Amino acid sequence: MKIMGNKELKKQIRILQRKLARSEESRALIEEALESHIRALSVSNAELVRSHHFIKSSEEKFKQLALYDALTQLPTRTLFKERFEMAMLHANRGKSPLAVLFIDVDNFKNINDTFGHDAGDAVLQEIGSRLVSSVRDIDTVARLSGDEFVVLLETPNGRPDAEHVADRILSTATKQPVDLQTATVTLSLSIGVSLYPSDGSAPDELLKKADIAMYTIKKAHGNAWAFFEDLQGAFQECPIR
Repeated sequence: MKIMGNKELKKQIRILQRKLARSEESRALIEEALESHIRALSVSNAELVRSHHFIKSSEEKFKQLALYDALTQLPTRTLFKERFEMAMLHANRGKSPLAVLFIDVDNFKNINDTFGHDAGDAVLQEIGSRLVSSVRDIDTVARLSGDEFVVLLETPNGRPDAEHVADRILSTATKQPVDLQTATVTLSLSIGVSLYPSDGSAPDELLKKADIAMYTIKKAHGNAWAFFEDLQGAFQECPIR
C-alpha cells in the first residue's frame, strides 16, 4: 500500500474541502428552491380557497335571485311552485284541500305613470308586507311578476277558509292608504281563487284558473274576490268596512 506524503495529503484534503463546499452550496440552493416551491404552493392553495369561497358565494347569490324577489324579498314563481308541489303531497296524505289566491293591484299602471317607478316599487313592497301579515306562517305569499302576487293556503275547511282569508286580505291591504313622499295612494285589489283538487291537479292549471277568476273581477270593478267555480254566477264583492 502506497503511503501518501504530506504534500499529497494536503492536496487531497483541499480537493475534499472544495467538493464539500460545492455540496453545501448545492444543498443551500436545493433548500432555497424547495422553500420557494412551498411558498408558491401556499399562495396557489390560498388562491384556490378564495376562488372556492367566491364560487360558493356567487352560487348562493344566484340561488337567492332565482328563489326570492329582489324588491319584496318574497318567493318567486319558481319557489312558489316548489312549495305548491310539496303542499299537494301533504294535502293528498291528509285529504286536506288547498286554495290559490291570484292577486292583482288595480290601476297600478296609473300609480307608476303618476308618481314614478320608485313610488310604484314602494307600493309593491308595502302590498307584499300587508299580504304576509294577512296569512299564517305556514302559508306562502309570492310575487309572480309586476303587480301580480299569489297566496297558497292550506284550508282544512275548504272554501270557507279561503273566503275568510280573501276578506282579510282585502281589508288589511286596502284599509290604510300607502304614504308616498309626495302623496298617499289608496289601494284596491282584485283576487281570483281556485281550489285543489276540485279545480285542478297541477300548479299551473290552478294558477291559470285563479288568474281567470281574478281577471273577471278586475273587468267588473275590482276590489273584490271571486272563485273560479262561480264564474257562471255572480261574484262576491268586498264587504264595506
